[in-house]
Amino acid sequence: MEKIKNANKIILKCNNQGIVTQIFLDTACLLENIKLPVSLHSLVSPISIKELGSFWLSIQEDAMEENTVLALRYNDKHTSYIFSGYLLDETVLLCGSTELTSTEKALEEIMLINNEQTNQIRLTEKKVVNILKDVEKREINEALLNDFSALNNELINNKRELVRKNQKIEILNKELNAVNQNMTLFTYSVSHDLKEPVRMVKSFLSVFHEKYAESLDPKALSYIEMALDGAQRLNKMLTDLLEYHQSSGSFTTTETVDLNEVFMEVKQILQTEIEQKKAIVTSEKLPTIKGSFAGYLQVFQNLLSNAFKFVTEGKTPLVSIRVEEKDKTYTIMIKDNGIGIAEDQKHQVFNFFKRLNSPQQYEGTGMGLAMVKKSIERMGGEVWLESEEGKGSTFYFTIKKGTIS
Repeated sequence: MEKIKNANKIILKCNNQGIVTQIFLDTACLLENIKLPVSLHSLVSPISIKELGSFWLSIQEDAMEENTVLALRYNDKHTSYIFSGYLLDETVLLCGSTELTSTEKALEEIMLINNEQTNQIRLTEKKVVNILKDVEKREINEALLNDFSALNNELINNKRELVRKNQKIEILNKELNAVNQNMTLFTYSVSHDLKEPVRMVKSFLSVFHEKYAESLDPKALSYIEMALDGAQRLNKMLTDLLEYHQSSGSFTTTETVDLNEVFMEVKQILQTEIEQKKAIVTSEKLPTIKGSFAGYLQVFQNLLSNAFKFVTEGKTPLVSIRVEEKDKTYTIMIKDNGIGIAEDQKHQVFNFFKRLNSPQQYEGTGMGLAMVKKSIERMGGEVWLESEEGKGSTFYFTIKKGTIS
């Protein structure tokens, strides 16, 4: 079986903003003499920019992503790698190779084994048929018996080789299953570690509330109750987000979601921001559909938060939500009176880590709209926008019909 020779490898260390800070390995010398730090976005060929966005978002959400082909370029050199990415605390480790991954190797070996064994068996059968034809024309002699013996030995050896390769494939499958089990355990561990501090905060606040409630004035008591409510809400968000990420591989759309409840929940989450900005948010009656509550919570929270954030200083944010019903879908429209987006920048807003404004003027990492796009597409919808610079934006996304409230 032919094997890939002279495979090149590359290992890059990045921060959470997509900046390459260190090169651990570069056997092809593609990035030789490059000055660090450098944006990962600038090293990726334009043909791979879309794949880079999905790849990076999957790493941030699932802590690991494999088997993504990205083309890198630097100083007129081009090389395509099959990348795996791993999220380690605040660091993203990207490991690339021009050689096939273990999963692809296993599939390739299965196909090659089947083809090889089929061809060998067919050749052997042809030899046997030819010998039988010869037998009809001549007497059986010592040479003919030797031929049959050789053919029999060849069949036995082929069967042994097939058994050996099948055993190898079984080992590869076990290794792949072990990786999947480890990822499940990792997800559970992260969830437990995140929820434990929240549980402690909630527990101590409850004890404080029970023990000192009578000695507190009404204002202090209301602060404690608000903190308890926030801790409970955060715990629920962690649970919902964990379920959302666990189902990201095969996204479920069986959960019944009332978008009016999603909207009210988002208003509670953003209550402080709404009060500080004196924002006015209105909504038509929204439908009840099939999807993910946590997924739509993420979509509404990102779009409303952006509407409050990207508005001229001193201007009251005005946000309205409307719904348009069609035969098979609903179209949700979220309109704001913000700073708007220039015509030549509209196609960039859903790109991962793409900021259209300076961080000094507007905070954020450029991840929000990329996450909105991925969430909507996972639930079978589409998302787009209409905007005019200085006059606000309207974001649209479609939802497949479920049940109507």
